[in-house]
Amino acid sequence: MKSSDIKERLKGVVTIIGIGNIMRGDDGFGPKLIESLKKKNTKANLFDCGTVPENYIFPILNTSCDTVILVDAADLKSEPGSMKILMLGELSGAGLSTHNASIRLFTDLLMTGKDDLNIFAVTIQPESIEFGEALSPEAKEGVDKLTDMFVEALA
Repeated sequence: MKSSDIKERLKGVVTIIGIGNIMRGDDGFGPKLIESLKKKNTKANLFDCGTVPENYIFPILNTSCDTVILVDAADLKSEPGSMKILMLGELSGAGLSTHNASIRLFTDLLMTGKDDLNIFAVTIQPESIEFGEALSPEAKEGVDKLTDMFVEALA
């Protein structure tokens, strides 16, 4: 995956949403990415939604965004650390880490009254999502790579 893969999907005002539990190993990928992007003064609205993205619906909708990017760990049966872009229709079968049920509710709520909202996800294959573990080296490298990709795509 390259920054051009992300850039070609962007339109208008961009919001990036980190989803995951930092106490569960690589499930913390999304929140760690948001933390990293904030340090880079990225030109996007950034939200660390933890494991309950639906609690952030109104602040996200208040950004009047055109593109929403969900960042999360997902079991895609690939090599740990590999990243993939998933379009909205692919999300329900993606095995998103620890909050699969809430993702569908969340995207449905975001789309209410905004049929042209551009939503997609950037996922990473976790090494482990066991409680009490830190990010794996593969996920840490993924945070660094994806931070650079977003900074470049949003420049």
